[in-house]
Amino acid sequence: MLKSKFIRIALILLFLTGIGIFADDGMDWIGSFSSGELEMSDETEDQDTVYYLWQLESLKKNIAPRYIRYLDVESYVSSGNLLHRGILFTYNGLRDESVEICGSFNNWECAEMKRNQYGIYYTVIEPNQIKDSYEEDPVYEYKFRVNGLLTYDPENFDKVEDGSGSYYSRFVLDSKDTDRQTKTMVLEDSANEERDLRTVKFQIYLPNAEVVRVVGNFNDWNPEHDFLKKDRKGVFTLEKKLLPGEYHYQFIVDGETVLDTYNPTTNIKIDTNESVSSLLVPERNYALERKM
Repeated sequence: MLKSKFIRIALILLFLTGIGIFADDGMDWIGSFSSGELEMSDETEDQDTVYYLWQLESLKKNIAPRYIRYLDVESYVSSGNLLHRGILFTYNGLRDESVEICGSFNNWECAEMKRNQYGIYYTVIEPNQIKDSYEEDPVYEYKFRVNGLLTYDPENFDKVEDGSGSYYSRFVLDSKDTDRQTKTMVLEDSANEERDLRTVKFQIYLPNAEVVRVVGNFNDWNPEHDFLKKDRKGVFTLEKKLLPGEYHYQFIVDGETVLDTYNPTTNIKIDTNESVSSLLVPERNYALERKM
């Protein structure tokens, strides 16, 4: 038990050191907020506010939905992910045996919510409706199913008629969901998949940069080929079709060559002895579905 406690403490210190919490800018990013402050805050959370899982478990009242970030140390060992994000939904069900949430974000299939010691049911829904273009704010319509009966959220004043004499509750995420740990990845699906090629999404969070390009052994390290597009959140992205295999690459940021910030896999470019980021593009292990 004592060893487990020390491991959790070490993980917290490692994470906080990695993001620079002991630096001035780090102290601006991570804050210590009580569950009471979460209950009293309005629906528009500062993007830089980070809560802890125990604060959700200590809520004493239900609150209107809001976008939050929180740390979950307990799940880090199994998931490898310490920082979580999403939309917090809550319901006061002290006298209720079960509360579920059903919404447009899960095809209206009801999912169980967790119940804390004060009778507050809660869940955090990942904001998977956000589009790369950020052309419009995603709308989340939902209802609670309490002891088998559907009802709207009494804490949320934004609701619309459902056509059967009741209401849907709505939450609009105002496109403020920027993941600072954005990294390059191989997509499972994209708008135009091809049988022999995989879609790689190069991306990096650089709000103060003007021009970002990617060079690698897939484009002969030519800086004039692949420019990334910047969105209004400061994330630069580019999707490329690549054959399965191992690739080495770097970003050129306003003329300066840098590694992929959150890609821990690096290698050495033999001819220049430079450090480069590495990405393994695997073979597709599933059949492509025909798109309409």
